[in-house]
Amino acid sequence: MRIVLMAVDDEFAGEMQRGLYDTRPDCIVGSVISSCPIYKHSKMGGAVFVLRKSGFLFLTTMIHVKIVRYFLDKQHRLLPSQLARSRGVEQFVSANINDEQSVAKLRSWNPDLIISTNFSHYVGKTVRESIARYGCWNLHKSLLPQYRGMAPSFHALLEGAPTVGATLHVMDKGFDTGNLLAQVEVPVTNADSVYSLNRRTSQAGAKLLASFLDHYDPESTKASLQPEGAWKNYTYPTRSEIRAFRRKGLHFYKRYDEEQCTEGKVWHAWARN
Repeated sequence: MRIVLMAVDDEFAGEMQRGLYDTRPDCIVGSVISSCPIYKHSKMGGAVFVLRKSGFLFLTTMIHVKIVRYFLDKQHRLLPSQLARSRGVEQFVSANINDEQSVAKLRSWNPDLIISTNFSHYVGKTVRESIARYGCWNLHKSLLPQYRGMAPSFHALLEGAPTVGATLHVMDKGFDTGNLLAQVEVPVTNADSVYSLNRRTSQAGAKLLASFLDHYDPESTKASLQPEGAWKNYTYPTRSEIRAFRRKGLHFYKRYDEEQCTEGKVWHAWARN
């Protein structure tokens, strides 16, 4: 099995990929790193976009969390670029996964699977359907079809969701709308913040992905349709949503107590054959 991974270069994508690097390092033949945290925006352009959409408080909070995590947990924080470099996996930096150069690089790796983990690009039909032998998958940090789109952990906390999770699904032309391959539930606790939910769902997704591949048979494993309904597609938080979040006493980041946050975790992974 030849696997290509696609991700933004952040710690949550690193958590999602870590399980494959631990269990199937010889299968990973390429790593695509997005050069734009927000699709079609440079880093500076992305910051301006978030500022306009979500406001100064949200932007500065996100920057603060990244700085805190960089210094407090540098030893345990692994980025996709670090994982690839440590295993000698070829990396390719892409501003648009659908452009000619990116498509040519993907083809050169001759993958059986392309797997997106916290990737920031819209993946077009050519990449989804005509490069990898067994297709293109995405690992999303929610129990789809709930919390499709951006910032699922923020919206789950704001709406008081009792559980979150991770979903492995086939990519299609919509955002997080493709057929389901596997899911895992992660209970929300009073200790959780946006950061801790992002980390726990990323870790749960990593275990789910590794376990699913252990039992995956391209000939017999069948994906299932997502439940029908008027499911909301979420985006970056608005200023009013952030004010409501703060009024509820919720946190973007607080001291991460893994023992407290993971207590009572219920795992559920399945594949329809």
